[in-house]
Amino acid sequence: MTGQEPPRNPSGDDQPPPDTGMGMTAVAYLISGMLVWGAIGWLVDHWLGTKGIFAGIGAVVGIGGGVYLIVRRLGA
Repeated sequence: MTGQEPPRNPSGDDQPPPDTGMGMTAVAYLISGMLVWGAIGWLVDHWLGTKGIFAGIGAVVGIGGGVYLIVRRLGA
């Protein structure tokens, strides 16, 4: 409405709240875990001559590790 301003920070600095990036951090943990462990699984597949089973297992393990990090570090 007219004449309304957003609330001001009482300390005077215009810093964002400390938990602003938590969502992006959670998404980054999931994606990076899936990519890193999927790539490790792909390398194992390449080394053993299999056709993608370890890449799939690695991606699932990476997502599980990402969820673990989200719960451990972000307290979700």
